[in-house]
Amino acid sequence: MISVILVVIIILGIGIWFYLSSQQNNKNQVDHQQIKIFCKDGYIVGHYIAGNRFLGQRFINNKLISEGIFVNAIQVGNGKEYYENGNLKYEGNFVAGVSSGQGKLYEENGKLKYIGTFKNGYASGQGRIFDVNGRLKCEGNFTRVPSSQENTKDLSVPSGHCKEYYENGQLKYDGDFLNGVWHGEGRSYNANGKLTFKGKFLYGKPEKK
Repeated sequence: MISVILVVIIILGIGIWFYLSSQQNNKNQVDHQQIKIFCKDGYIVGHYIAGNRFLGQRFINNKLISEGIFVNAIQVGNGKEYYENGNLKYEGNFVAGVSSGQGKLYEENGKLKYIGTFKNGYASGQGRIFDVNGRLKCEGNFTRVPSSQENTKDLSVPSGHCKEYYENGQLKYDGDFLNGVWHGEGRSYNANGKLTFKGKFLYGKPEKK
């Protein structure tokens, strides 16, 4: 008799467990139901994950522009941004909808362009920049160029202490930069690694004694 009761209790326990599991699965399905939120110039498709945090993909003109976490339709935290051709443009941290913090920037053809720190949507801080063939071009501190020079292709340039390299990987310059040019104390080398000048540079040229 006792064994029969134990069997009944076990069967009831299993039944309750299956019921609770199915209820939880149904709840998860409801929570992760895909919805569309309209925003400036487009819409975001995804689902809420916690409070007002929305995990989804943003589209403009029906093209995927970015994906990640959105709060009030503004991207925050880790995410990705894409070019119009669909290639990855940026992956890393977002603050108030723009790249800020650690991240990677890619050329439109998919080549890695910059890896390091970003601020207000631009490379700013410690990082490394690569040429069109993926070779390390410069590493050190980067900053956004003055607004008067915003017609240039790259708005972020080496500033402060940096190292610049030749295409063959040989060190070209090790020293101070100002808005992208050699300026301050530094050392320059030829493509074979031979030191050509050590001392102070003024706007890209060795200071004349």
